[in-house]
Amino acid sequence: MRKVLGKSGKRIMAAALAAVLGLSLTACQSSANQTAENNAGQEENVQAGEEGIEQVTIDIFMDSAGENPITAGIQDDPVAQYIKEQTGVTLNVVLFSNEKQQAMAASGDLYDVNRMGLQYITPLIQAGAVQSLDEYLSYAPSMAEGFPEMVNYSKGYLGNGENKMYAICARGKNQASPLATSRYGNFIRWEWYKEAGSPEIKSIDDFLNLLKTIQDKHPQTESGKKTYGISRFNDWGLNHTLSDPVIWKYCAQYGLNDLCSFHIPDLEYIDLYNENHMYWIAADMYFKANQMGLLDPETYTQKNEDYSQKINEGQVFYSSMEWDFDAGNAELSKAGGKDKFVDIPWADTAEFPAWISRASEFGMAARTFVVSSKCDETKMKAIMRLFDFLFSEDGSRTIMNGPKGITWDYDENGVAVLTEDCKQKLKENPDYLLEQGANRYLGLVGQDYDALSATQANEGKYIDLRLNKEYVEENMTDADKDYCDFYGVDVPLEVSTKRENQSTIHEGYINLMPAENPTDIQRSITKISDYLQQAVPDMVFSETQEEYDQKYAQIQAELKNMGYDDVTAYFKEAWENAISNYKELTAK
Repeated sequence: MRKVLGKSGKRIMAAALAAVLGLSLTACQSSANQTAENNAGQEENVQAGEEGIEQVTIDIFMDSAGENPITAGIQDDPVAQYIKEQTGVTLNVVLFSNEKQQAMAASGDLYDVNRMGLQYITPLIQAGAVQSLDEYLSYAPSMAEGFPEMVNYSKGYLGNGENKMYAICARGKNQASPLATSRYGNFIRWEWYKEAGSPEIKSIDDFLNLLKTIQDKHPQTESGKKTYGISRFNDWGLNHTLSDPVIWKYCAQYGLNDLCSFHIPDLEYIDLYNENHMYWIAADMYFKANQMGLLDPETYTQKNEDYSQKINEGQVFYSSMEWDFDAGNAELSKAGGKDKFVDIPWADTAEFPAWISRASEFGMAARTFVVSSKCDETKMKAIMRLFDFLFSEDGSRTIMNGPKGITWDYDENGVAVLTEDCKQKLKENPDYLLEQGANRYLGLVGQDYDALSATQANEGKYIDLRLNKEYVEENMTDADKDYCDFYGVDVPLEVSTKRENQSTIHEGYINLMPAENPTDIQRSITKISDYLQQAVPDMVFSETQEEYDQKYAQIQAELKNMGYDDVTAYFKEAWENAISNYKELTAK
C-alpha cells in the first residue's frame, strides 16, 4: 500500500519531530525516573502449566476511564484475573498523564505498552523507540483480521512512510451503530417537560421557550438558589466552551478542531466566516437565552466541578450531556423511578438531521498505543495475545460486563447473555458488575463501547449486554415506560433510531486530520483561540441585538486580521486530504 500523506501530512511530521526534539532536554531525568518505575513493576517471567502460555507482567501506560476507576500497580480484580487466564498477561498499570506522556516522548524511554498522542508517534519511530508489530500480527488475529482498516490506517498514516504497523488504535467499530452510551442530546426532567405541556421543538426559539416555561414554574431550588436553563464550563477546550453539543446532536455539525467544523451528512467544511458554524448557532442561542434570563452568568468562567455542583443541586435543569444527570437519575430511581432526565427530541425534520450513530473504522485517536522497542520476543507475543483478547468479542464483552463464565456466558443458541446468578446479584446489589471489574479497563477496550456483534447468533446486538433491548426492557423504570409510550417506541433509544432524519459520523475522517500543525499556523491558532475565548462571551452578554450584531462583525474582521484566511485554507486542504485518504484506506 502506498503512503497516504499529502502536503499537510508531511508538514505535520516535521512539526511533530521539532516539538519532540524540543522536549529532549528533560530526557536524562525522565529516563532515570522511568527506569526505576519499570524495575518496580517487573516480575520474573515463568511458564504457565498445562496450556503452555508464558506468564508475563506487562507495564502499561493508560488512563482510567469510566465509572470504575483503576488504581495504579498490579491488577488483581476478577476481569484482570480472567485476562491473565486467557493471555498469560498480568497488567501492571501506570496511570496516564499528559506531563508524563510528554516526558516519555522526549526521552524515548517508554513502558512496555503506552497510550501515546498521534503527534508523538512519527518522531518515536524515527528515534527507534517503538517496535514494529508486523511479524507478531499472527498472534492477534482478532485485531489484525477483524479490523483490517485500522491496520491499513496504522501502516499507511502512522507508519512513517514504511508501510509498517507501529501503532494500535483501540475502541474500533467497523460498522456504524446507534450511540447507546455517553450520548449528547437534549436532557430534561420528564415530569417537567410534561408539566410544560410537552411542546414539540421545531426551532431553537421553541427550545428556549420550553426552558423558560420550566424556569417560570421552578425559579428556585429547594434551598432557594436561582435556577438556569443553560450553563456550561470552560475547562474542556474551546469547542465545548463556545458550542453546545445539542447543536452537534440535532444540527449534525461536529468540530474538526477549535476553528472549523463539518456538516456530518454531507461532509461540508464549515469555517468561522460562515454564519452557520456551530459557534455562531450556539452564540445566538446563548444570547437569546441570556435575554430571557435563562443563561447562567458564570457559563464561560466556571470550572467543570462548579458546573457539576450546580447540576447536582438542581440549579440547571437542562444539559446536552447525558452523564451530567447520572447522579440525579440515580436519586430519582431510588425515589420510585417515576421521573427521570431524558432526551427530549427536536423535531424529526430535514432541518435537524440528528447525529444518531457512529463508526470508528480506524479506532479512536485518543486510544492509540505503541510498544517499546525494548520489549523482547516473549513480551511481544504476550502483548499481542493481550490485544487479540481485547479486540475479540469475548474480550471486549468481558471488559464491559465482567468475566465470561461469571457475569455472562453463551446460551444453548450461542447468544451472549448475563448469567442468572449475575441477574440475581444485580437485583441485590446494583454495583455487582463494577465489583467484578466491569468497565475498569475501558481505556484498553478493543471494540467501542456500543459496538455491535459480528457473530451470526448475536447479529444486531450490542457487545455490551446491558445495552440490548431485552435487558433494557427488563430494567425500565416507570418514567422510561411513560417516555416510550409517549413516543410510541419499545425502548428509549428508539426515540432516536426511528427518526426519518438522522445521520452517521465516521470518526475515521477525523483521525486523518493533522495531529500537529506547522509553527506559523499553530501560532495563529493560539492567538485566534485566545481571542475567541474573550470575544464570544462578550458578544453573548450584549445588552441589545444591535450591540450583538456589531460585535459579531468586529469578530469577523479580527479573524481576518489575525491570519484566519491562512488557517482555514490549511485546514480545508487537510480536510480534503482526509476525505481522499479515508476513501483509499477503506477501499475494499
